[in-house]
Parts: sequence; structure tokens; C-alpha cells
Amino acid sequence: MEKIFLSIYRYFKKRKVALYIVFVTIFLLAGWFALKVKFEEDISKILPKDKKIEKLNEVFQNSKFMDKLVVTVSLKDTAAEAQPDSLVAYIDTLVERLHERLDSFITNINYKVDDGIALELFGTVSDHLPVYLNEKDYEKIDSLITPEKVKETLEQDFRTLTSPAGFALKSMISKDPVGITFLGLKKLQQLQYDENFELYDNYILTKDRKHLMLFITPKYPPNNTGKNALLLEGLDSLIDNNSGVVTASYFGATAVSVGNALQLRKDTMLTQGITVLFIVVFLGLYFRRKRAPVIILIPVLFGAVFSLAAIYFLKGSISVIALGTGSVVLGIAVNYSLHVFNHYRHTNNIEELIRDLASPMTIGSFTTIGGFLCLQFVESEMLKDLGLFAAFSLIGASLCSLIFLPHFMASKKEQSAHKADEFSWIDKIASSKPEYNKYLVIIIAVLTI
Repeated sequence: MEKIFLSIYRYFKKRKVALYIVFVTIFLLAGWFALKVKFEEDISKILPKDKKIEKLNEVFQNSKFMDKLVVTVSLKDTAAEAQPDSLVAYIDTLVERLHERLDSFITNINYKVDDGIALELFGTVSDHLPVYLNEKDYEKIDSLITPEKVKETLEQDFRTLTSPAGFALKSMISKDPVGITFLGLKKLQQLQYDENFELYDNYILTKDRKHLMLFITPKYPPNNTGKNALLLEGLDSLIDNNSGVVTASYFGATAVSVGNALQLRKDTMLTQGITVLFIVVFLGLYFRRKRAPVIILIPVLFGAVFSLAAIYFLKGSISVIALGTGSVVLGIAVNYSLHVFNHYRHTNNIEELIRDLASPMTIGSFTTIGGFLCLQFVESEMLKDLGLFAAFSLIGASLCSLIFLPHFMASKKEQSAHKADEFSWIDKIASSKPEYNKYLVIIIAVLTI
């Protein structure tokens, strides 16, 4: 194995320009494909594949109500008396502004009961009335068609037709002047899940008239968190800019997905940032050179970009949760370049370094990479993504450490012999009394945790 890497080193040693051209070209190509990877922020990906779980996810994804964003308009002062007219005025203004500013993100807004739907429902029940009736209902029909009851009902129908409501109800009255269809409509009340809502001028209010409901159908599915984040950001601005006595809040699958996505991104940046910061500080203290942390982190960055590019060709997407756990992979990948850099401090000869490390590093990387690839046999999509990301990251980091990193270290400054006072305080502790070494191990373990 060392013959291959020695041949590559000797070839590029005489062709430095070609070395940097090859490295930059590979890095830029891998980075270009890595930018095309789709990041999945679905938290359900962490669950293993199971028939019951798949059915549950199918129900959630195909539910007509799950894609709704439910907005609740309420009074800021919860102890105040009901002001339904204030709620109605606020919702009318809110809907108008939603159409003006966020219409490109919204498919439909439902905040009033459509009279056309009520008429359509009345016609459906009337056309299939026997389906909705039972024996007791036929007894009630006998009482409705008595001469006295018919006369009373027609008088009431006349008053209704001469009132403003007659314009909307005339088709219903002409189709069923006696009101037999209402016996079937009452059966549909059994389907009402909650009795705490009522209509107020066709608006859906709670019975205490302190809360009004609005239903928004986003244009994009809940998993499209990028577009839906803009929708929620605009909705938040409309709600926050209100200075009246009314406020609004919302919930739904879209809001949950966006919230999870933002939290995952935040956690990913935090974990990766802390890991990189610790590695930079620790390496700077250990090697006492400004450029040492930068050189050592080059294979790590190369491995991450190489891994994302490989994932783009294999499946095109990766779970953000898998990237969040990448701090573990980062700690493993940095070991390859750390071994190379630290071994060079003692040998001060690149070819000897390659002879010493080529075989153990490749064999060691094969076992670690194979362990991560075994995650492809588990049922969790997130763990599969983690296995792919870790495996290809380590492949890229190990190859970069043995092919490109030796050339980056071999400068005139680095080729000078190291004096005893050039070693860090960590080296001095490690080379002193044996009982001090255990304290060094404890310190490093605590900092790593």
C-alpha cells in the first residue's frame, strides 16, 4: 500500500502546480455537487421502518386536515367580555393582508361558512332522504303534514321569504316547504366532534364568542420548510404589527415542521461549531503553530464535502439529524490528519512518514468505514444517512491525509529540525514522569466530553 502512496507523492513532488490544480478541482467539483444535496428535516426519519409506523405516516401525509394551518383569533385580555364584532373586523383585515402579501404561498383561506356548501348539503340530503331516516322519523313526518302544522309552517315560510334571509333560503323552502329534510340534517349533527363552536354571521366562533377560527391551506406541503418558513415569517409580522385589542396564534403540521427544521439547524450549527472550536484551540495549544489547525482541518473539510457529493449521486438527500451527529465523525476524521502531522514532527521525512502510516491508516480506516456502512442494514433512514455520511467522510479524509496533506506540510519552515523547546506543554507533560500521564488523559477526556 505504501508503494502506491509513495509513487503519488514522488509524482506530485516534482509537479507542485499540478498538485494544487488537482486538489482545487476535486474540491470545487465535490463542493458543487454537495450544494445540490437536498436536506431532509423530517423528524420521523429517525423512527425505524415498520408497517404500523408507515401506515401512521401515510395517514398524516394524506390527511386533508393535516395540511391546514389553523389560526385562532382571540382577545388580548382573556378576562374581558366577548367582542365578536372586533374579532370579525380583525379577521377580515388579516385575510385581506394575507392575500396582498402572502398569496403566492397560500392555496386557500377558509374563515366563513359558504352558503353554497349549505345549499349543496341540503340538496344531497333531500335527494337521498330515506337513507337518513328511521322509524321514529316517519312518525314525526305524520305530525308535520297535518293540516294545522302545514298551515303554521307555510306562514313561517312566508315570513322568511319576505325577510332578507329569504334571498338565500328561497330554494330550500321551495324544494321542501314542510321541512321534512331537516329531520335528515339533524342526523349529521352526530358527526360534530366538538359542540363548543357556533356560527356568527357565517364566522366560526367558540360558544363564549371569545375565539374565532381561520383555516389556511399552504401552497407547499409541510416538508417544504424553506417556502413555509417564509409564509410563517410573513404571518408573524402581520400578527405582531397589530396594536389593537385582538391577537392571533396558529398551529398545524406546517408550523411544527418549520419549528423542527429551525431547531435542527440551530442544534447542528451549535454542535459542529463547538466541536470545530475545541479542535482548533486544542491543536493550536498542542502544536503551538498558527497554521497547524488549518492544515489539520483541511482533510476533515475535504472529507465532508466529498461525502456530500457522494450522497448526491447515491440518493440525492440526507437527513439534517444525521449531519447534526456529524460532530462524532468530525472527531474521528481529524485523527487521520493528526496522526500524519504529529508523526512528521518526529520523523521530519515525508517518505518515511508515508512508509510508516500508509498500511496502518488504510487498514484502520477500512474497519471504521466498514462499521459505519453496517448501518445500512438497520431500519432507520436517519441511521442509514449517518452511516453513509460518516463512511464517505472518512474515505475522503484518509485519502486527503495520505495524498495531499504531506505536500502541504513539507515547507521549508516545517523541514527544519524541531528543538526541544518547540514542543508544547502537553508534550512536556507526556514525556515527564509516568504518573503525570494519567492526569493528561483525564484532562483530554473531560474536554472531549
